[in-house]
Amino acid sequence: MDTHGALRAEVSSHPDRLVLDQGGEIFKTLHYLSHLIQSIKTPLGTKENPARVCRDLMDCEQKMADGTYWVDPNLGCSSDTIEVSCNFTHGGQTCLKPITASKVEFAVSRVQMNFLHLLSSEVTQHITIHCLNMTVWQEGPGQAPAKRAVRFRAWNGQIFEAGGQFRPEVSMDGCKVQDGRWQQTLFTFRTQDPQQLPIVSVDNLPPASSGKQYRLEVGPACFL
Repeated sequence: MDTHGALRAEVSSHPDRLVLDQGGEIFKTLHYLSHLIQSIKTPLGTKENPARVCRDLMDCEQKMADGTYWVDPNLGCSSDTIEVSCNFTHGGQTCLKPITASKVEFAVSRVQMNFLHLLSSEVTQHITIHCLNMTVWQEGPGQAPAKRAVRFRAWNGQIFEAGGQFRPEVSMDGCKVQDGRWQQTLFTFRTQDPQQLPIVSVDNLPPASSGKQYRLEVGPACFL
């Protein structure tokens, strides 16, 4: 008897077994889909069961505490989930931390960032420049920003700069004081165009030299 003939004979002699096998596969598929839907409806913020954004965790019945969670804005495979800080005290902000506080670099894929932008309506980020005998914004007290003031490049390529269409909020400009001590200038970026943040580069920084130094302190980009 050939192989196909043997298979037909096996099926015809054990039809119930075939039905049971097919039923088992269908049950496994339904169980998987049920589990997937449940995890989407009630995310835990873990790497295995991430939320899209922190706000989804806030909408769950259980009360969540501020802290570190996992999100997956595109709800794809778990390999590209993102570890973030969730700030439920401020409405469920999803805060992306830079790789290091001294660089404007974020370990997030462009695909995930695009989805995070789509799921958000506003973003805030703070960047502090610590400086020693070096101006980065104003030349002196009461003066307008210098021609060599720093510029900030947004995620979408737009520029935040003095006198430009987009300008950062400057809540403190201690760097205009050059007295041989470390000072700091604090920049705040607050926008309802989520695609502008996070900041991806700080340009036009003056060169460091003897007695003149600076260092960056990059804060998280918090999406809501």
